[in-house]
Amino acid sequence: MCKKLSIYLFIFIFFLNLCAYAQVYDNPVKLQEISAKIPDMKSLKCKFKQEKYINNIQKPLISSGDFEFIEGKGVYFHTTYPIDSTADYTNKNYKQINDVVKAIQSKKYSALEKSFSFFFENNEKEWTLGMKPKEKSDISAVILNITVTGSDYIKQLSINQTNGNKTVIWFIK
Repeated sequence: MCKKLSIYLFIFIFFLNLCAYAQVYDNPVKLQEISAKIPDMKSLKCKFKQEKYINNIQKPLISSGDFEFIEGKGVYFHTTYPIDSTADYTNKNYKQINDVVKAIQSKKYSALEKSFSFFFENNEKEWTLGMKPKEKSDISAVILNITVTGSDYIKQLSINQTNGNKTVIWFIK
């Protein structure tokens, strides 16, 4: 009984999140509108929790640890659970991921304009930025969309891949 209830609860939450993300993609915007509505964000240190949903695996892969964005340098993830490891997204191997995060943090969206179309929704408490790869961009073969939610800092990043896999990262101050 409890297992069945948790499955229904998971399905309900999944569709609730899906609906929230779908709304942002009903609101295309121009770069000037985004820049004015998202607050300036500088370097940031916080905790993170990540869930990866992979096709053919019932439960998400969960990890957590410490996140750091250093203005002018890039992104660092120090995973403390389930295995201690560090991912440094400042080098050329992770240039594309680092460039996306740096562009959002520094409000330099024109760097992303070549590859993405933008969508935006804002209410009193938080904003949601949606990014869909343009059809002929290199990234469109891998990424379906990226959704970023925040207020005075980025709170959640969700990456939906074309193969059906999904990664959700929560940033906790």
